[in-house]
Amino acid sequence: MKISKKTNYGLQACYYLKEVYPDGSVSAKELEKKIAVSSKYLEQIMRALSKQNIVKASRGASGGYYLAKAPSEITAGDIVRALEENLEIISCVKKTNCTKCPSANVWRILHKDINESLDRIKLSEME
Repeated sequence: MKISKKTNYGLQACYYLKEVYPDGSVSAKELEKKIAVSSKYLEQIMRALSKQNIVKASRGASGGYYLAKAPSEITAGDIVRALEENLEIISCVKKTNCTKCPSANVWRILHKDINESLDRIKLSEME
């Protein structure tokens, strides 16, 4: 399993948004500069995060992106799952009765541990 750059950028964007929470927002231009991405790529990332109610956007001269809820209510797992299509290490990881290979249980345990670890990390704890 490899985490995409999109997810890395999404985590970074959320980190910068937590820095101004609850009273501020960060403009798209400022986020583009901070995480070094194009405006179109940032828009894709923020749209995916918005669909999962992690971020919101406001328009206008003082508009920008802001967190939809408190950083203590958002986990790294929320952000990663919003941006990654699939966190499965191997295609059969979710099959509970797979007996085709002796290593299936290893991948299930690793998948579970990765997800639990991501869910333990709150955005408010990221430094």
